[in-house]
Amino acid sequence: MSSNEIRAQREKFTKESIDDHQLAVAQDSKTDLLKCGQRNCKYNQMQTRSSDEPMTTFVICNHCGYRWKFS
Repeated sequence: MSSNEIRAQREKFTKESIDDHQLAVAQDSKTDLLKCGQRNCKYNQMQTRSSDEPMTTFVICNHCGYRWKFS
């Protein structure tokens, strides 16, 4: 019944919610990887692609909450 635009937005929100939950419950390790100038970040790694690809590292700044990822 909903339009394609609303359906796509709902799928995007669902994926973001799942990602946020997975990051929140995963064990984190502290690091000093820099992105926003603060040296107080935590990170975790997850296999998000096929097993022959490198793991993806998710980083969250403990100071401002900024999030980024890299492989």
